[in-house]
Amino acid sequence: MKRSLQHRGIALLGVMVTLVLAGLAVLASARAGLLHEMMAGHQADRLRAQAMAEALLLDAEADILGRRGDAPCRPSAVEPQRTAPGFVGCRERGTASVATAPYFPQSTEEFEEVRALLQVSAAVPCRDGICAPTSLGAMARTGELPPALGARYGQFTQWSQPTVGDAPPERGVRGWYWVEIFQFRGDGTAPAALQHVLPDPARPLVYRITALAEGHKPGTQVVLKSLFVPYPRSQLQ
Repeated sequence: MKRSLQHRGIALLGVMVTLVLAGLAVLASARAGLLHEMMAGHQADRLRAQAMAEALLLDAEADILGRRGDAPCRPSAVEPQRTAPGFVGCRERGTASVATAPYFPQSTEEFEEVRALLQVSAAVPCRDGICAPTSLGAMARTGELPPALGARYGQFTQWSQPTVGDAPPERGVRGWYWVEIFQFRGDGTAPAALQHVLPDPARPLVYRITALAEGHKPGTQVVLKSLFVPYPRSQLQ
């Protein structure tokens, strides 16, 4: 009788140990699954922000060129292949309300005008996504440009908000871009491998684009930068 009770006690202990181990295994599996789900969610959120930042870079290039593909951003009602009166590229200009609004210059003279518009009494020489810094490193000290000084996707190009990942446009991630304008003052001493990307001497302008996109989750942010030469010398050859 005593030996039977001992066997039962050992068996009960074995069952309890087995149940504890099984419970720990279930908890570990659940925790691993939750961790995997969180990582997948953060990865998906970052991919959405990445897609938005890439779309912003393309939108900024279209804004600089003043065209959406083969058509002007603001086509004339009379001649659809020409820009509407009162606009410079994608930017409205010429009326009293926007007489001092910045635009993307097409010549050295226009560059000086835009720079004067942006640098007058401005702690940060930026407005509507256009910046005219005094040097290549000036904006580096500014850091992230506030959204109020940047440009949103389609704000000037009139492109509709892109669908990012599986999210509909109205729930897309938040993003904005800004473009720094520099006048190229090279003397032709650039390496031969770079000669084809140097700007046209008649329009010696180089643009540094920064696109910033934020995901749905706190802390998700993607920043992309690119240099854009819309009118390289190679087009003249």
